[in-house]
Amino acid sequence: MKWNRDCKSFPGIYPCHIMTSENYESCEECIFYEKVSKKILIIKLGAIGDVLRTTPILSVIRKKYGNSAKIVWLISEESKDLLKYNELIDEILVYNQDTILRLQQEKFDILYCPEISPPSTLVSNIIDAEEKIGFYFNKDSHPSYFNEEAKEYLDTVFSNKINMKTRKTYQEMLFKSLKLQYEKERYTLSLKEKEVGYAKELLRNYNNKKIIGINVGAGKRWPSKSWHKSKIIELIRKVKKETDYEILILGGKEEYDIKKEIIEILKKDNVEILQNDSNNTLREYASVISMCNILITNDSLALHLAIALNKRTIALFFCTPPWQIETYNIVKTISSKMLEKYFMDNGYYEDLVNSITAEEVFKEI
Repeated sequence: MKWNRDCKSFPGIYPCHIMTSENYESCEECIFYEKVSKKILIIKLGAIGDVLRTTPILSVIRKKYGNSAKIVWLISEESKDLLKYNELIDEILVYNQDTILRLQQEKFDILYCPEISPPSTLVSNIIDAEEKIGFYFNKDSHPSYFNEEAKEYLDTVFSNKINMKTRKTYQEMLFKSLKLQYEKERYTLSLKEKEVGYAKELLRNYNNKKIIGINVGAGKRWPSKSWHKSKIIELIRKVKKETDYEILILGGKEEYDIKKEIIEILKKDNVEILQNDSNNTLREYASVISMCNILITNDSLALHLAIALNKRTIALFFCTPPWQIETYNIVKTISSKMLEKYFMDNGYYEDLVNSITAEEVFKEI
């Protein structure tokens, strides 16, 4: 029997879809054989938003190496649903012990590791690849780079002063680090009609109305990334009074309490607003954002989802670098006047989170 083990369609542990559909007995009969020209591994675990803003590399890698290349992406359990249905990826591997055992035995032509943190850099060290590009874990216990092009990004990580001076988007530095040509390639996120249907059902009574989504969370790592509750309430009152937009507040489990507080305060003034389910799955959350005409958000996952979904967005920045966001002509950034003072500071400061006014945001609607 002949088996084309180097074919893109050969899964190894069960018959491929071609063999099944064509009723072949072996690969010897197959006229669809496509030899893998390059095996490429991308290691990007990281935060969900960071994974999403790394997806622009996919179209460039695919174009560079062609459809016969096999692109494999190693990803964390929490982020794996972001890559679901992505036609630019041939195989998604979820980071776990079994996967690492497999990767220790497998050989690749090219490794791309755009991440500077373990465990990504640790995995990068053990991969058998002809060419390694990006970052690895150095014996001094800190990240280092395989190629000189990746040095600039690492410098911005090591020094806030350099970060302030560099003023490049994440994508510009990412592509340079990976030796890829950047032409403002877009994020890739594929939502199926049934997934969008979830959001349509949630908003079924508002089919003909324009909706502003307001994301109220930004994660725990940077407490001062989130706009103050009082400013959000002030903006909602103004929008409801002076425009015909409906308001939808957005957040996950961590934002359940603040969403509840905002809704209860506004109810006392007979101001009704909508909210998403705080237990939404990642893809349900994305589908809800897809129904918004405008999204107002902090520097967070919601921002990257909105960019991926090509939504007009107003993004607020308090302590993180707005210049690292590729706006694609759909994002308007508003930076706190105190940003330089609190740049990359992971403390919580009441004056900082109040430093962008509701009027500033309203003017951009």
